[in-house]
Order: sequence, then structure tokens, then C-alpha cells
Amino acid sequence: MKFSDWRAYQNEVAAFFRRQGCNAEVEKIVQGVRAKHEVDVHVKFHRSGIECTWVVECKLWKTKVPKEKVMALKSIVDDVGADRGIIVSEKGFQSGALDAVRDTNITLVTSIEEFERTASTNSSEEQLIYSDSGNGMVIYKFPDDSKPQHLLRYGELIVSANWGSGTISIVDPKKRTIVRTIELDRYESKSSRTGKRVIRKHPAGDMAIAEGRLFVGQVFSDFLLVIDIETHSIVKRIYLPGGGEGQIAVSPDEKSIYFASNKENQFYIIDSATYKFEPISYPLGGRGCMSLSADPGGRIIYIGVQRGGKLNGVSYFGGNCFVAVYDLSRKEYLKTLYLAEINNGRSDDATPACIEIDPQDQKIYIGMFQSMRGVCVVDSNSYEVCADIRFQKGAHNKHFNWVDPLSVKVYENYLLSLNRNNCELAVLDKTSLEVIETFYLGEAPNGPRDLEIISDEVIISYPERNGLIILDIEATSLNKSKQPTANVAAD
Repeated sequence: MKFSDWRAYQNEVAAFFRRQGCNAEVEKIVQGVRAKHEVDVHVKFHRSGIECTWVVECKLWKTKVPKEKVMALKSIVDDVGADRGIIVSEKGFQSGALDAVRDTNITLVTSIEEFERTASTNSSEEQLIYSDSGNGMVIYKFPDDSKPQHLLRYGELIVSANWGSGTISIVDPKKRTIVRTIELDRYESKSSRTGKRVIRKHPAGDMAIAEGRLFVGQVFSDFLLVIDIETHSIVKRIYLPGGGEGQIAVSPDEKSIYFASNKENQFYIIDSATYKFEPISYPLGGRGCMSLSADPGGRIIYIGVQRGGKLNGVSYFGGNCFVAVYDLSRKEYLKTLYLAEINNGRSDDATPACIEIDPQDQKIYIGMFQSMRGVCVVDSNSYEVCADIRFQKGAHNKHFNWVDPLSVKVYENYLLSLNRNNCELAVLDKTSLEVIETFYLGEAPNGPRDLEIISDEVIISYPERNGLIILDIEATSLNKSKQPTANVAAD
């Protein structure tokens, strides 16, 4: 999209906001506490019954916008009491400007056309569809074939990465509604059936949130996508060697994003403001990643590596999975924790599927994919396995001897384990590691995928049932007198 001059650009920005249902005035004089200000575009709208005000500056420049302009807009936003400031610049922003928006209510937009493409996606709330088919627990289905997979908590909302539709959904679990759906990038391909040219959407992968932006790995793409949550707009595509297939975590101060590649044998430390990144190689021989977690203390990250580990210096035939413990301050690996099991001189093909850190009890819980070990319990001081939670194969597990705990979460004095092949949520006593109760979630191909907790509700994604199971954990019996269905074996 080309513009004849700055005034046409300014008018187009205002027209964009009007198309979103906002009141947008051009070159409006606004009275602040200290002075009057003329702003390029003054935007007002209502959200949830509350009037919101945005101040927008339009820069149709031939050069990138510097830090000083960001600080000037921040001053105006503070003086007039606006909710958000936005700078739109087709030429982009200097690194200092990107860094200056950390922990602020300023949004930087590098393309008004791209801004509209993503911000004008469906903004009306859609009701999730209540479904009680008798197949396990009640599920709240998505209106289309979304196949929700990865989940991420954002305040009282859930962000859902949808494999089927190539979208991101922001869900209000209390109201059982989809607040917003955000379209991801598309790509050209050939139909395996007809050979004809087709346009497909990149499936959404793992996610993390830093300073009001959602970082999303796009599977089958070259990019990590960055979405401004307030405006629901794509603001950056970060090119990474190996593309967007991998695992994401965020530092406690939200200044760094960690992306562990499943394609390249390395992870990346990404500055969440400037998007500059530093690659760090996996330990020698390490290949592939299925899990990643950042310690709440901000010093350590844990990388679940699929292949290439060694036990006492020996590499066995098979997978040889391990968890790499990386010290960010020392910039070195402290330990590689071998997690594969050896049978008849061969390593199993297990993979660390999820990593949950419990700073209170100084434990790390590692859910194991394709492993009889179930959940490995690791001491976070010594980085040694202190117990395994070996779940029994359930009646609905027809194909595997293992249960695949793909998502594990600590909730008060409980440990919740989402066991994919058993199609169940297992609730364990965190001290004894005994199973208190299991909840059958319904049978469908590939089973349930992920879980998050908000207040006393457990939200579970079930891709092939195309929806979310929402369980009020405090309303269940949690009968601790039940006979345990797991055997705890000390290593």
C-alpha cells in the first residue's frame, strides 16, 4: 500500500480505526494536565463497558523512527491520561526505540496494511458449544474445526494455539466464550491428493507472553511470530534458523524469550524488545526438543532434548534423551540429566515432553513421552532423579504400555498429570506421589494435549474432540482413601 503524502497516510490510519468500530479524529487538540497536545489520530472506543482512549502518531518517514519519538509519545500519553499510545511507521523503528517500549503502554506498528489484516479478524465474542455426548467429560467445542492444542494462561484468560485452523484463540473460560480469534500466516503448497496448488495456514506451535506480546512458534515456517495482545495484531516475524518448530519459555522479568529449536541443534536467547537473538548450541550430540522451562529465579533454563545423550559417558543404540541444565549467568551447561531407560543394551525412544518447576518443594516434574517412567521427579538442587511416577495402563489405552503425561502442573498440594494415552487427568498427592483420583476425559485419536489452571478450574485442550474440558477441581470428590493406581519407585 502506497501513500501520496503524510496526510493521506494519517487519514488512512484514522480510517482503519473507524473500520474497527472506533471513533477516530485526525489532528485533534487534546488538553493534558500540563499542556495541550495535537495528536495525529485520537481514538476512542468501548470495551466491556469501559471507555478506552488511544493516541496514535503516524510517521511516513524515509528512515526508522528513533527512541526520542517513542519517549515523546509516552510523555503525551501520560499527560492526557490515554490508555495506550501507538506509533505507525512503514519504515520501522531503531533498536533504541524498540528497547524503550519495554514495560510501557506503547505499541509500535510497522505496517498499517498488516495491522488491519490481523486486527480486523473476528472481534465479536463467540460462544463455545456445550457438548455432552456421553464420551467422557463434557466438552466446550470450538465453532469451527480449530483443534485446540497448546494452552497458555494470560491473567483470567486462556490463549489457545489451534492446530486445525492455524489460528490463535483468546478464550474466557468463565464465560465459555472465544473473545478473539487471530489468523496466522499462510503458505503455498500442493495437494497430496490432487497435486493442485493450495493455500494452507501455518499451524500454531508453542507460545509465551512477554511485555504484552504473544510469541508463537509457527510450525512449517521460518519464523517466530510476535502478536501485540492489546491490538491482536502481528507486529514482527523473527526469522530463526530452523524456523518456528520448537519450544518457548520466558524469563521471569519478561525481557528474554527462550526458543529451543526442534530442527537446529541449538536454542536462542531473544531480546523481547529488540528481537535480537543469540544462538546457543545444545550439548554435543543433542538433537531435537520437546520441552523447555525457565526457572522462576531467572538463572536456569531446562531443555528437554530428544536424542544424543550419554549415560556415564556411554551412548547406547536408541534415543538417549536427556534434560540439559543451562546457567544463563555463567553461560554454560551445569548438567545433562540422562532420562532414557536401558533395556538389553538399548536405550528406549523416550522424550521429555513437559517440565514443571515447583520452587516451594524444590522439585522438577518431567513428563516422559513414550516412556514407562511416567513422570520423573527431580531434585532442583542436585539435579538428580529422586523418584518415578509409573502410571498403570488404563482401560482406554489400546495401543501403548506407557501413558504419555504430556502436561504436568502443580496445584496447591496436588500434582496434576494429563495422561494422553489413558485419556485421563490424574490427580496426585504431591507429598506421597500417590494417585488420589482420575478423571476420564473421553476417547478420541491422539488423546488430550495440554492443561492450564485458573483459580480452581483446570482447562484441558482436546484437539480431536475440538474443544476444551473445564473441570472445577474443588467440586470433585478427591477421595484420598482410594487405592493408589501408581507405583512410586525411588531411583
